[in-house]
Amino acid sequence: MNIFFIKCFIKHYLTSTFIDVLHSPFVFNLYQTCIKKQNDKNELNEIEFCRNELLKDNKVIKYIDFGAGSNLLNNKINKKVKEIANSHLKPKRIAHIIYYIILNFKVKNVIELGTSLGITSSYIAQALKNNYKSNEVNFTTIEGVNEVKEIANIQFKKLHLSDYIHSIEGNFNTELHEVLKKYKSVDVFFVDGNHTYEATMNYFNLALPYSHNDSIFIFDDIYWSKGMTKAWEEIKNNSKVLQTVDLFFIGLVLFRSEQKSQHFKLRVT
Repeated sequence: MNIFFIKCFIKHYLTSTFIDVLHSPFVFNLYQTCIKKQNDKNELNEIEFCRNELLKDNKVIKYIDFGAGSNLLNNKINKKVKEIANSHLKPKRIAHIIYYIILNFKVKNVIELGTSLGITSSYIAQALKNNYKSNEVNFTTIEGVNEVKEIANIQFKKLHLSDYIHSIEGNFNTELHEVLKKYKSVDVFFVDGNHTYEATMNYFNLALPYSHNDSIFIFDDIYWSKGMTKAWEEIKNNSKVLQTVDLFFIGLVLFRSEQKSQHFKLRVT
């Protein structure tokens, strides 16, 4: 049991802001259009069908854990796909928020660290597809485990999203630097892997020069550990970061110069 996570959740619940007392028009709009629960769409139900299939998949693959707490000398294990799905896939509610951010802010250039089995990647790609042709967007997702990446690619094909996704395998620490060279700027940067302080700060600092006024950086599991929370606080205090929205499960980082510097805590209901 993660006692630190539970304590942070209770604190967040007691200190978070209700939407009716928000005084920022932009964040209010962000809440109404992206964070507030929206009606389900058929296209998203298709992605959820893939999730449900993965949660029942008994296929065994070689799995390597590159994340926090892993033992790199002895971390290759046999694991069922359904076990990976159960522990690593983003909940539907969080995937919906990311989808609506991509959709409503007309995002074109996206990088995701941590493809996993491809469900959140599919949400991102579907939002891109709703707004643009495939040659108008640049979406790269990086996964560290080849067999996991291949299962994700199967989901992309099932959902007819492959043309919108550049899926690569590799270590985030080396691949991110190479991927960024192919971008002039990044609209959305989603970090969902290697949940350590050092890695998170490294990814943030590498991507920061590619941010612009309307960029949104999204960090997963900001209260997973003391190290992740330390990284979140340092990111909030960076001079280039002007607003943040703390949803507990994920943190949104904004760079909007037309607004005053402000940090929000909102409940995901």
